Amino acid sequence: MRIALIRHGETKSNENHKYCGKRNDDPLTKAGIYNLEQSRDRVGYPSAYIVFTSPKIRSKQTADILYKNKKQITIEEFDEIDFGDFEGKSYHELNGNPLYQQWIDSNGEMPFPNGDNKEEYCKTVVKGFNKALDTAKKKDVSDIAIVVHGGTIMALMSTLAGMGYFEAMVANGGGYYLETVEEDDIRLKVIGKL
Repeated sequence: MRIALIRHGETKSNENHKYCGKRNDDPLTKAGIYNLEQSRDRVGYPSAYIVFTSPKIRSKQTADILYKNKKQITIEEFDEIDFGDFEGKSYHELNGNPLYQQWIDSNGEMPFPNGDNKEEYCKTVVKGFNKALDTAKKKDVSDIAIVVHGGTIMALMSTLAGMGYFEAMVANGGGYYLETVEEDDIRLKVIGKL
C-alpha cells in the first residue's frame, strides 16, 4: 500500500510558534490555505482513493484543499498530542518555567504536565494507523492519504519507519510518501519526502 502522510497547513498557533495540540481546534490561516493551494498546483501530492484525517478542523480543511471531492474518514486516534500546561504557549512564554526546562532536559521523553505521555501517544497513533489500513484493505484500495498533525507524523515515523521522533518533524503541508512493508509487523518505507 502507498501512503501520502501529510501535515496540515498553517494555523494561527503555528504562525505564532505556539504549541498547538489536542486542546486546540484552530482553522487554517489565509496564508496557510494559499500555501497549500500553491503546493498542490505547483508540485502536486500523490493520488489517493481514500483520505484519512484527524478530528481537527485544520486536518479536514487541508484534506479538502489537497484532495477535493475525496471521501474523508476521521480517525480519532490521529488527533494531535495533548501538550497539557504548554498548550497555546510559545517557547518564549515558557522560557524560565522549571517544568518546561525539565521537559527540554528529558529530550521530550517526560510526559507533558497535565498532558500526554509520548510513549502512550505513539501507541494510540499506531492503533489508529492500523484502523486506517484495515479500512483500506476492506475497500481493496492501495493508495491512501493521511492528513494529520506534526506529532502524529512523528509518532508514526518513529514507531514504524525507524526514524528518530524529532527527526521526523515536517513543515506545514509537508510529509512523507511511504509504502508498507509486511514483515512480522507492518513497517513503513520512505519513498520520498513531500
